[in-house]
Amino acid sequence: MRETATLSTISASSRAWWRRIGALGALLALSILGASIFLRLTSVLDLQGHASSTLAASSEQAIRMLHRVCASGVALLALWAVVLCWKQRHAPPPRMTQPALWIVAATLVLALIGPLTPGYRLAGVTVLNVSCGVLLLISFWWLRESAPPNSAGAWSLDSFSWVAMFALLLQVGTGAATSAWEMHAVHWPALVHLACGFFCAAMIGLVVLDQRDKSGPSGCRWVVAGLLAGQLVLGYLLMRQDQRSIALSFVHAMLAPLLASAFVSLLKRRS
Repeated sequence: MRETATLSTISASSRAWWRRIGALGALLALSILGASIFLRLTSVLDLQGHASSTLAASSEQAIRMLHRVCASGVALLALWAVVLCWKQRHAPPPRMTQPALWIVAATLVLALIGPLTPGYRLAGVTVLNVSCGVLLLISFWWLRESAPPNSAGAWSLDSFSWVAMFALLLQVGTGAATSAWEMHAVHWPALVHLACGFFCAAMIGLVVLDQRDKSGPSGCRWVVAGLLAGQLVLGYLLMRQDQRSIALSFVHAMLAPLLASAFVSLLKRRS
């Protein structure tokens, strides 16, 4: 009883800070993903494999500066989360510690591969960069969703929910691979992305249908369903284009992290 009271007191006193870190971190991670995706979509490779941007020099520099500032902000928030976990080490709330550890891990990986990303020479690095960026966004949003007082424990998901989350991350990774290898005139990853898309849509759709039988607000269900439908429609439109639109490609890519965040909210309520 005493342990429960201590945990409740700690959660009540620091809840606002956790929510601020989660919300601001998710916004910064989304900005990083947006800047990175837009720079890649507006870059081309010459015959020697050297990348050049189709944007005006001032626009490119502004976007790169935004990317650096947001990345620095994420690093500071990750450090802040570690400090808060350390301050609460005698009675650590598991629901905060878990996403904080994922935030630190994703931030470290992104920092390590950062020097390898310019020039888009290695498609695998691009895939890892996008996948870790989405994982970072998911972790920050998970942190925010764990802060309300009615979230009493660590996030415990069943096996099916984990499979659905894995399917979503796999879809993100294959989408990044499609874009990365497209720059090198390699087109087969698009077929893998398409196959993973059907699997991901089926898994998320089943979770959404299962959630209908649960009590609580239904708004999150509709958001997930709407974002998933938007992804499918945009993906179909892109497949029908001989010369893929940068605008459609960008919106399609940006819907993925938004879908991931909404799906985290749905799973949090489901658990």
